[in-house]
Amino acid sequence: MSKETRVITIFVSFLMLATFSAAIFAQGKSGVFPTGGADNPMLQGGGPAIGATATPTPIPLLVAPYDFNHDLKPDFVLLNASTRQMAVWYMNNKVRIGGAYTPTLPAGWNVIDVRDFNGDGNNDYALFNSSTRQTAIWYLSGVTRIGSAYGPTLPSGWALVATADFNNDGKPDYILYNAGTRQTAVWYMNNNIFAGSVLAPPLPAGWSIAGIADFNRDGKADYLLFNASTRQSAIWYLSGVTRIGAVYGPTIASGYQLMGAADFNGDGKPDYVLFNPSTRGTALWYLNNNIFIGSAYGPPLPAGWILLLP
Repeated sequence: MSKETRVITIFVSFLMLATFSAAIFAQGKSGVFPTGGADNPMLQGGGPAIGATATPTPIPLLVAPYDFNHDLKPDFVLLNASTRQMAVWYMNNKVRIGGAYTPTLPAGWNVIDVRDFNGDGNNDYALFNSSTRQTAIWYLSGVTRIGSAYGPTLPSGWALVATADFNNDGKPDYILYNAGTRQTAVWYMNNNIFAGSVLAPPLPAGWSIAGIADFNRDGKADYLLFNASTRQSAIWYLSGVTRIGAVYGPTIASGYQLMGAADFNGDGKPDYVLFNPSTRGTALWYLNNNIFIGSAYGPPLPAGWILLLP
C-alpha cells in the first residue's frame, strides 16, 4: 500500500469515527449519566459519570461580558416583542448613561446570550430558532451588525439556553438544556463551528438556568439557577462540566425574575440582575459569591420593552 493510500485510509477512518460519535450524542443517549432522585438542587448528582478532562489555564477575555461600548462595564440588552427591535442600554453600575438600537430580529429567532465568538474584542449575539432548532451568530462591532453565520442545528428536544467558555480555550461554548429529561450539555465551539460535546449535570424539577458566571472566582464558569415557584436562587460550582459544589443564593423578591448575573459595581464579583415584567422595573442585587450585600434600583424600561440580558 502506498504512503498516499495509507494517509487517505486513516483520514476516512477518522471521519467515520467522528460521524458515529456525533450521531450517538444527537440521539440523546444519556442513560449512563446520573439524574439524581430529589428536586433539591443541593442533593443532585455532581455531573457526568465520565470524568471531564483537565482544563488548561484560562485565557483572558478580550471584552467584558455584556459590555458593548468597551468601558469594561456590563450593559442591558432589551427587546421589543412586538416590533422585534433590539436595543442596548449603556450602564454605569445602576445608572443608564446612554443607549442605541441594535439589529431587529427576524420572526422565529431570539437572542439567547452575548459573547465574543470571533475574537475581535466585540460581543456578538447568539441566536436560536426554537422551531427549526437552528443556531446563528450575529457578529457585532459595538451595536452594529457586521456579519453573521449559522451555527450547528440542535438535536430534537434540546434548546440553547446560554453561552460561556467551559474548556478555558478563550472561545464561548453552547449550553444546552433538554426540558423532557432536565439534562444539560455543553457543546464546545470554535466561533460558529461545533468542536465537541459532553453532558453536564441534570437540573432538578422546577429549576432552570438563569445565567452563567464565575461566582467563586476560580476561573471557571458556574451555573446560576432559579426556581420560579419558590423564588429561590442557587449556584452550582463547576470545574469544566463537573459539579464540585452548590449553595443557595438569596430568595428573589415577589414579582421579579432573575435574568442573569454580571459584575455591575466593579468589585470583580457577579451580581444578580432582576426584572419585574408588570412594572418594567429593573434592580441589581450585589453579591459576594452567594451572599447578598446590597441592592439598587436600575432604570425602568419603556412600555413594550423587556429586559433580555444579562
